[in-house]
Amino acid sequence: MNITDFFNLCNLHPWAYIATIINFGVVFVNGWTDGPNAIATAVTTRAIKPKPAVIMCALLNAAGVIVIGAFSSYISVLVGGDVSQTIASLVNWGTASIDQILCAIACGLLAIIVVSLICTFFGFPSSQTNCLIGGITGAGLALLVLGKNASIGASPWIKVLIGFFGSLVLGFVLGYGLTLLIQLIFKKVTRGRSTRFFNVGQVVTSGLMSFMHGVQDGAKFLGISILIAAILKANSGSEYGEALLALSGTWWLYIPVAVFITLGTMMGGYKIIKTMGKGMATLQKFQAFATDMAASIGLLLATIFGLPVSTGTVKSTAIMGGGAAKSFRRVKWPTAGKMVMWGAIAFPFSAIFGFILTLIFIWTCH
Repeated sequence: MNITDFFNLCNLHPWAYIATIINFGVVFVNGWTDGPNAIATAVTTRAIKPKPAVIMCALLNAAGVIVIGAFSSYISVLVGGDVSQTIASLVNWGTASIDQILCAIACGLLAIIVVSLICTFFGFPSSQTNCLIGGITGAGLALLVLGKNASIGASPWIKVLIGFFGSLVLGFVLGYGLTLLIQLIFKKVTRGRSTRFFNVGQVVTSGLMSFMHGVQDGAKFLGISILIAAILKANSGSEYGEALLALSGTWWLYIPVAVFITLGTMMGGYKIIKTMGKGMATLQKFQAFATDMAASIGLLLATIFGLPVSTGTVKSTAIMGGGAAKSFRRVKWPTAGKMVMWGAIAFPFSAIFGFILTLIFIWTCH
């Protein structure tokens, strides 16, 4: 399928336009609400000023999306599936018509925006991953209730669960371990030299974290773009599973995702930067360096194995681990607990909204 074929099929099924536009809206919100996680600690420790940090984050987010978009098919071959394929296969749509499926996808995505904006209003970074998984799953369950024989994909959901629980542990362990390792390595280094090193190092690691955010979250929303295109292509005669694989690495699917995540990140999200950088733990420069490195490694490992994980959760638990390595009393556990809680409840809230919106729109429009 080329871009002309896509638009021709969209003209026959207008819900594809609606789902695509909402997906780009979600990508924009993702850049706005989730992007600041990457630069929060570097800005808070004054290693980099907010405005250049936001610009750097936006550009590297885009670079991450482009890289994962271009190489996702190769990753899929090497490890048996990538993040975009995991997201695209969350729901088996059963006997629902092409327009009903596209309507359900649009409603699931709309649920993400609602929950994300609620979280942003209270200054907490929403888990876009949990919102996405919840919204699409709720939409699929609505089709099941409507008698369309929809079901949840078992293999993708195993990856979802591994990613969710693994991210809680991995971020903390990496943050804790890297902080202790850096303390040991720099034990005899003078304060002045270490400060100069970590001032530069934080810019590098926050840039790496920005890039990995683009890779991980870009792959998720690229998965939705692939899903929409695959449904249209399968409707025109191709097997659905084959269409999903064939569309991996398609430039006109991942370039728009890169553009919208960049525009969203440029919005800043300064309230979230404050919550992430100061609200959870008092970090010194070397700890902030360690937490960004830990979160980046965690996202890289998850991406390699096709696990969709929340970048906010990985960063939050890395901050907890980095703070705890110095002293458990340095971690503001009530705030940290709220951060994790908001990330966790994003899933059921999004599922409920996705379920209700799908029922309403399908009853109304079909």
